[in-house]
Amino acid sequence: MVLPIGLFSIYYALLCYHLYDVVKNFCKYIDETTINDYGVILKQYLSIRKLVLEADSELSLLMFTSSLYYACAMYFGISSILHSEDYTSSGSYLGLVTIWLVFIASNTAFVVMAIFGSIVCEISTDVWEKAEELMNTEKNPTFSQKRFLAVSEKGFTMTAWKITPVKRSFILATLGTIFTYCILLDNIMN
Repeated sequence: MVLPIGLFSIYYALLCYHLYDVVKNFCKYIDETTINDYGVILKQYLSIRKLVLEADSELSLLMFTSSLYYACAMYFGISSILHSEDYTSSGSYLGLVTIWLVFIASNTAFVVMAIFGSIVCEISTDVWEKAEELMNTEKNPTFSQKRFLAVSEKGFTMTAWKITPVKRSFILATLGTIFTYCILLDNIMN
């Protein structure tokens, strides 16, 4: 189970970085272009937004289920730290070390996935700021410019099962919540 989840983490991080790179290049294109046809820019932005939303639609359930896996790995890791004597009763530390390695690898993979998921949201905000900056330089913005600003203001994010957007706050909030529930469950079990 560790290998498929680990591979998904790598795939998710690479995909999010690729989406980040596409949007970053779009921002550079907006800066460098002399085209004043914001209808063309809007169409390009909408196609990028559609790409991100389709990727999120396909991966959001997997992101959620992998988060559940990471929660289980954290529970076993916390349990092994709090009750290490239960895992070394036969005199061997191999089981304990294995659980700790899975605990560290799982949490690292989750944090990496969440960081790369959050950069998609952050670059989306950069596009909106760029659009707002372009609007402020115009005395009489056209309808296309106003529409581009309105559409880019909505932004786009990767999500976990279409429930919660993956932003920077998602990382600490999720890890903190899972950690708290792990301690709570451990106290209830004992």
